[in-house]
Amino acid sequence: MKSLSFVFVATFLFLTASCNPVNSSDELELNEDIKQVVFFSDDENYRQEASYYDAIIELKKEYPAAFDDIVVIPAANANKYYDLFKVKQFPAILIVHQDEVIANVNGSVTKDQIIEPLSAVLNNE
Repeated sequence: MKSLSFVFVATFLFLTASCNPVNSSDELELNEDIKQVVFFSDDENYRQEASYYDAIIELKKEYPAAFDDIVVIPAANANKYYDLFKVKQFPAILIVHQDEVIANVNGSVTKDQIIEPLSAVLNNE
């Protein structure tokens, strides 16, 4: 009886240890039918992002639907998207529609410098 339970436990541990969870969160999935907000974040330089957070909060109040599906890309995953979105530096926020970047703000900027171009694009719904 002890050997049967040992075999069962050993088999269970072997099977669970050999499983590799598939992490699909690294895949960027954008909805081409809507204007999608993409935010490139850098956790190590969060102080530079304060104006971006303030702008996102203010813009979300005015355009809640546009920010329901915001995509946040951490710095660790951003390298593969630099060329695709033509991001020059962190932090960055942009609006993508039908595989085209229609608004782009990056670097150290003020809240108003972020809100102005994004709200201009979001107003043209």
